[in-house]
Amino acid sequence: MSRAAAAARLLGALALAAAALPVRAAAQKAQWTDVVYVPGTWAGGRIVPRADSLALVMRVDYFSAPPQWRAEMRRTTDGQTLGAPEILVGTGTQALVMTQLGTTPLEQHALGRDPLVRALVVFDQSGRRKGPAAGRITDRGADGAVTRIVYRRAVRNPDFDVKLLDPGNRAGGRTLLASGISAVGDQRSASVVATAGARGVDRVKTPGGDVPVRPDTAAIVRMEHFAVGSVALEAFMRAGGLGPYAATGDSTGRHP
Repeated sequence: MSRAAAAARLLGALALAAAALPVRAAAQKAQWTDVVYVPGTWAGGRIVPRADSLALVMRVDYFSAPPQWRAEMRRTTDGQTLGAPEILVGTGTQALVMTQLGTTPLEQHALGRDPLVRALVVFDQSGRRKGPAAGRITDRGADGAVTRIVYRRAVRNPDFDVKLLDPGNRAGGRTLLASGISAVGDQRSASVVATAGARGVDRVKTPGGDVPVRPDTAAIVRMEHFAVGSVALEAFMRAGGLGPYAATGDSTGRHP
């Protein structure tokens, strides 16, 4: 084989490898949400320890493309509302706290003194998630007592810009999650829409024949302007045993 032919073959191989990289990165993408509880109940803006109930402490939205990852943490101080997001970015087990002004190693930041925040680094040295992809996760202390319970649900089709996992990206201080429920927006079934029919229809087909209905257009308008917060959504799912809350566990994990 001539030198020119060998060079051409090498360039072709490199081009194919380069073309495969975006596909490989897309295949490695992962996105999920952890909702974190601790044993206790909220009272007067603080958590009163109780073994028979759980108190919501935070919601964490994860974005991962190994070895890099990102966690957007929203904490609550009353169990009813979530605060502004605090952002961690990392490579492998190394985590940085990101702000609009720059980054600080987690161990040098005030957040690093909070064991619940340190527990958010759920990655190994290669930047891959440790633990299950979805379901309930229970952490226990040295004495066997439950320290926190996490309910995890995964997003089936992650769609985010991997550039925002880079701590050097100036735009990285903005949040990736647009709203409290956007992470579960793609979990809806097309069959729900297909069977609902068009708005304004005055007859609905049933097994017993057509049934006349009187659409309440005012109610439709009200529903279009109705928003559900992420805390209310979690409470609804937990009360109904839906999604990750359907997993069975010990008595500490049951809804009081």
